[in-house]
Amino acid sequence: MINNVISSAGRFLLILFVFSLASCAVNPVTGERELMLVSESQELRIGREAAPSLKWEFGGPYHDPALESYLEKIVKRLWENSERPYLPMKFYIQNTSVPNAFALPGYVAITRGLLSAMENEAQFAAVMGHEIGHVMARHTAQRISRMTLQQLGLAVGAAVLEGRSERDTLLTLGAIGSSLFLLKYDRAQEIQADRLGVRYMAMLGYDPYEAISAHKILQKTVNDYLKRLGRKPAGGDSLIAELFSTHPREEVRISEIRAMIDNLPPYTIKGDGRFGRVFRNATAGIRKVNRIYFRYDRALKYYREKKFAKAEKTVREAIRLNSSQAPFYNLLGLIRLRQANYCRVKPEFSLRPEGGIQDFSIVYSFRMKHGKVRCDGIRLTQHYKEAEEFFRKSLSIDPGYQPSVYGMGLVRYFEEDYGQAIHEFKKSLKLYPQHAQSHFGLGKSYFQLRQYSRAVPYLRNFARAAPEHPEVHGLLGISYDRTHQLKPAIAEYRRQLRVAPDTALGRYAKRRLAVLERLLEKR
Repeated sequence: MINNVISSAGRFLLILFVFSLASCAVNPVTGERELMLVSESQELRIGREAAPSLKWEFGGPYHDPALESYLEKIVKRLWENSERPYLPMKFYIQNTSVPNAFALPGYVAITRGLLSAMENEAQFAAVMGHEIGHVMARHTAQRISRMTLQQLGLAVGAAVLEGRSERDTLLTLGAIGSSLFLLKYDRAQEIQADRLGVRYMAMLGYDPYEAISAHKILQKTVNDYLKRLGRKPAGGDSLIAELFSTHPREEVRISEIRAMIDNLPPYTIKGDGRFGRVFRNATAGIRKVNRIYFRYDRALKYYREKKFAKAEKTVREAIRLNSSQAPFYNLLGLIRLRQANYCRVKPEFSLRPEGGIQDFSIVYSFRMKHGKVRCDGIRLTQHYKEAEEFFRKSLSIDPGYQPSVYGMGLVRYFEEDYGQAIHEFKKSLKLYPQHAQSHFGLGKSYFQLRQYSRAVPYLRNFARAAPEHPEVHGLLGISYDRTHQLKPAIAEYRRQLRVAPDTALGRYAKRRLAVLERLLEKR
C-alpha cells in the first residue's frame, strides 16, 4: 500500500520541480514577460536537430541554385529587419505541390506549389514575413512550453493517482520531434504573424496591400490543388483543413489585414512596390516545372489507389516533358516494387507446434495475380531489377534523394540481402532521421538476421510512430522473447492481440503469451 501512494512531501516536491522548470522571459516582439520553458539556445538546438527531417517531410529540396539565391536575399532582408536578426537562417524551396510555407530558427521554406502561384516579390515577402513573424514572436517555443506544462500537469496527476515515481513520470516527457514545429498556432498567433509580416514588408518598401493578394492566391492555390486530386475544398479535406484550422475565415482575415495596414507606422513604397517583372522572370522555370508536376501528382494519386498501369502511364508522360526530375523515376521504382509484391503471398510464420520460436522463419511463395502476370521467380527478379534501375536513375539526378535511397533498401530487403538492406536504410536515416519506414526496414532486416537486440530499438521507434500497425508489436514481442526479456515480450504480445489478433503474428502472440504468463506466475 505504501508503494502505491505518493507521500504528501513527495507530491509537493514533484509539483515544485514542475514549476521550477518554468521561467519568465521577455517576448522580443511584445516586450512583455511570459511563461517560457524553452530558452533561445534550446530553441535553436531543437530547430537545428529537426531541420533534416522537416526538409523531407515536405518533399525534399527543389534544386535551382540561382532561384534560391535570389529568393534568399529577399528573405534575409526581412529577417534582418525583424526583432531577432542575429538568429541563423537558411532558405529552402521544398519540392512538393502542397501549397505551404513555414519557418523555425535556422530554417525558412516555401513549397514549389505555393511559390509557383506567386505573382511578384511583394506577395512572396508577405508570405515569408508572416512565417518569420512566427519565429520572432517565439510562437513555436510558446506552443512547446504550453504543451509541456499541460503534459507535466497530467503527469503529476497521474503520479498522484497511480503512484508512479517522479523519475518515471518525468521521463515520459522527453520525446520532442520535428512534428512539434507543425503544431497548430492559435488564432491570436496567426493574427500577430500577419501583423508582423505586413510591417516587415512595408519596412522594405513593398506594397503592404499585396499581403491581401497573397492570401487570396494561397486560398485559390489550395483549392486548385485539391481539385486536381479530386478532393474536397479546403474546409472538407483533412490535410488542408489541418493546415488552416486555426486561420481566421478569409473575409475576416482580409478585413483584419486591411486594418493592420491602416495602422502601420509611416512607410515608403519603392518603385511600384511589387517588382513583378523580375520575380516572374526568376520564377519562370519553376512555374513551368510545377505544371509538369500536375501529371506526377495524378500519377501519385493512381499509385495510392493501386492503379499501377495508369500511374506508370501518367508519370511517363511527365518524364517525356521533363526527364530531369528524381521523383518521377522514384515513383516508377515504387510501382515496380508494388507489382512485385502482388506476386507474393503475405508472410506466414513457420512455428513449432508447442509455440517455441527456435525454428522461426518467414516463408514466401508466389502466386498468379488475376491470371495477367507471370509471377514466377524469374518475373519477380525482373521487377526488382527494374525497380533498382529506376531508383539508381533517380539518384543519378539527385544523389541525396532520400526516397530513392530508401527504395534501394526495399529492393535489397525483398531480395533477402538483409546486410545490404541495413546499409541502405541507415543511409536513408542519415538523410531523414525520423523516417518511420526506414526505422521499420532496419528493424525487420536485423530481425531476419536474428539479431534481435539490434532490431528492438528500430522496431520500437516505428511502433511509436505507428502504434496500430498490424505487425510491429508481434515482431517486438518475438525480439524481446528471444533475448529473454519476459515482461516487455508479454507487453508487446498483448499489444499485438489488441491491434491484430487474427493474423499469423496475432495467433502466434496468443500462444506465446499463454506460455510466458505461466512462467511469470512461477517467478
